[in-house]
Amino acid sequence: MSQLFYIMKYKLLIFMRLNSKLNFETMLKNFGSSIIYLGFALGAFWFSQKFINFIVVEVKVGLFLLHEFISMILFIFFVAVNIGNTIVSYSTLYKSSEVNFLFSKPVPSSRIFVIKFLDNFFYSSSTLLLVLLSVLAGYSVYFKLNFFSFLFLFVFNFIPFIFSAGSLGVILLLLIIKAAAKFGFRRVVFFIAAIYVITIFLFFKINSPVHLATSVMKLYPFIDTNQYLGEFIAPVIKFLPNNWLSEAAYWITRDQISKAIILSLQQIVISVLLFISAMELGRRWYLATWLKNIKLNAEKNETKNHETLFSFGSSSSLKSQTEAIIKRDIHLFIREPSQVIHFIVLVFLIVIFISSVSGIRYIGLGNFYLQTGIYLAVFMFNLLLISTISLRFIFPLISLEGLTHWKVRSAPVDNKFLIRRKISIIGSIILFIGTGLSYYTSFRFVFVIELMSMLTTVIAMITIISINLGMGGLFVNYKEKNPIRISSSQGASITFLICIIYMLFIIVLLFEPMSNYFLARMIGRHYNLFRLIYPVIPIAVVSFILTSIFLRTAANSLKKDF
Repeated sequence: MSQLFYIMKYKLLIFMRLNSKLNFETMLKNFGSSIIYLGFALGAFWFSQKFINFIVVEVKVGLFLLHEFISMILFIFFVAVNIGNTIVSYSTLYKSSEVNFLFSKPVPSSRIFVIKFLDNFFYSSSTLLLVLLSVLAGYSVYFKLNFFSFLFLFVFNFIPFIFSAGSLGVILLLLIIKAAAKFGFRRVVFFIAAIYVITIFLFFKINSPVHLATSVMKLYPFIDTNQYLGEFIAPVIKFLPNNWLSEAAYWITRDQISKAIILSLQQIVISVLLFISAMELGRRWYLATWLKNIKLNAEKNETKNHETLFSFGSSSSLKSQTEAIIKRDIHLFIREPSQVIHFIVLVFLIVIFISSVSGIRYIGLGNFYLQTGIYLAVFMFNLLLISTISLRFIFPLISLEGLTHWKVRSAPVDNKFLIRRKISIIGSIILFIGTGLSYYTSFRFVFVIELMSMLTTVIAMITIISINLGMGGLFVNYKEKNPIRISSSQGASITFLICIIYMLFIIVLLFEPMSNYFLARMIGRHYNLFRLIYPVIPIAVVSFILTSIFLRTAANSLKKDF
């Protein structure tokens, strides 16, 4: 145990040393980062209150349905954290140079496993915890919960909930690598992906939000809107951690903390059991799976001797500089299996999103506030997917030049030319995905709404890509080879918050014209549809300014010393 604390102590000292460089640029970055974090925390705090008030007061769904909707969001959140932790853990546990160093020392593999597990969990969860604290604070203030209730929800419910997702992700990773040696990596990954698809499909099939809301609304106004209607929840759903968490929050708002304590104990017990299971499997399997992973990578490299379309020796119609830049970035993407897996996961989420919005035009009829909220929520989620893909694949682009950056500095390549070529492929893919999502979620509406949505989405996508590229240059890290860790860094967190603030700016401008349109349609009044195009003008102006600033930042970052 003393060895474990010794290593953790020096990891903390290294972190403090790396972040203690004092100069004007560093101080300015830290000050700006603090302002962004503080502003986002306040914004999340305010937004959570307004959102709850909208659902409870304006839409009048009651506390039961509110917390069941929260339960469904928490389920998706659990799956996202679980998948994300599985992918990130592969990089930290099997691809990290620090692990290679520690294995060369007299350190037991079980302790290396614990160190990297905790390092991975806390490294990638700082922004997540900030968001949770802010949203939970807004929830607590809205329902007038005391500080003890707030602390109880966070420490004994949310933390175990996240820890369960992380531990399960590591367990799954160990099982994948152990099985990959026998059945093949691709087969195992596709099998696990199929399990996730079936799980999500069955969850929403059993616990359909539309069916649940319809069943509850049929009883109004003959029952208390705040009554807990547990009989409408499928029995299997009651065994899931997301339901324990939302139900505990419900009983705390009703000042029945004794019922919440039982659910919290279940949450803590399952998280402890999953953590112990992860540690035990790590003790037994980590070294063996680490060696198997090396063998699998070696076998994979042996099969790559043949020429492919993206080989540097193959003929191409592209100019030499363009060909070299594009093919190099493709090889950087393919060489990391976690890159490909992460991209597949994001595509899977997009498919789930598309299949979930098929009836958006017909939801909320009779309540224009609800229709506006649902439409803008779908629009916002579209941009969130684009922002997530950009953060994951655009933000690390400059840092992935690595310690060979001097070759770029000494080569006769214009910085602006390099920037344009580096974002050409992944930028085009993002634009294609975003435009397709925008069309699919708006083609059921009138043409003007479809046009406004498409224009706004394209403008927003270009701006989001530019923000991620510029911030990736501002927070460049040429010593980090792992793109996942780069996209989980402090600079990446700040970038994501900036993108969210930008997206909220768009939503604020679209709210009034969209709500007026749905109101006019509900009461049968004529509405000038071209008013929906007006917000595109200020959005385009602000977006052009942001795009110019961040693209210039990206180009200038290539001139810096490292």
